[in-house]
Amino acid sequence: MKTRLSENKTFAQISLVIITAIWGITFIMVKEALNDAPPYAFAGWRFLIASFCNLLFIITQLNKFTKLEVIGGMFCGILLHFGYAFQNYGLQLTTASKSAFITGTSILIVPFILWVYLKKTISLKTWLAIMIALVGLFLLINPSEGNLNFGDIITIGCSVSFAGHIIVQDKYIKQNISIFRFFFIQLVTVTILSFLSYAIIDSPSIIWSSRLINALLITGVFATFIAIGVMVWAQRILTPTQTALIFILEPVFAALYSWYAVGEILTITGMLGGFLIIVGVIIAETTE
Repeated sequence: MKTRLSENKTFAQISLVIITAIWGITFIMVKEALNDAPPYAFAGWRFLIASFCNLLFIITQLNKFTKLEVIGGMFCGILLHFGYAFQNYGLQLTTASKSAFITGTSILIVPFILWVYLKKTISLKTWLAIMIALVGLFLLINPSEGNLNFGDIITIGCSVSFAGHIIVQDKYIKQNISIFRFFFIQLVTVTILSFLSYAIIDSPSIIWSSRLINALLITGVFATFIAIGVMVWAQRILTPTQTALIFILEPVFAALYSWYAVGEILTITGMLGGFLIIVGVIIAETTE
């Protein structure tokens, strides 16, 4: 029995590493694809593909949605929509590596939000982690050298939105709901809001290039639908700390792939900032 549990744990860890690598790689893919489609249009098609994939698994359950699944899914979907909107717009103005590291700070923003709105105590160790990560974030965007751009600021909005999503989703996912139906509502919500925003805000037309189609298929199927499924399954086996520590690899994969694919290299100051962000997250997630 112990051997089987150990095997399941190892498989879960390997699966999460693969998913994290996919997330990291998609940063540069999305950045390139945004040359052919405006941010809201890209998000709309990405989540439409993911919604269709999810629909195949709940096609016989369309009359079983509960009020909790619908309301919770819509609420989480709104936060997810804002997160990807900030991220995609930010990616147009900053590098994929910086976007990935800034997005990764969402894990540290979670306890801060809980402290402000729910009055939950933050340990001294977590405060230290947040301070270290903030120093890292300052070095990463490097405003003293004139490297701060609007894309960096927008991406901070992405990390705040994702942090809110983590908190709200955690509340609903622990209740009596169907994971697939709950996520389907989220995906559909993001799809609808993205296409509405595209119609109202975005003006450029879509250029259906091969890189755009490839990016939509990979992000829609692998980085959204499959990734969500694997993440939920793995989190039932691994502890939150183990899961979070694996997710730290996302900006590392993003930076490595950006260097390999387009020769994008962080400055020495940026590398130090990214390193401090990772250190901050490790400290925070080993507080348990």
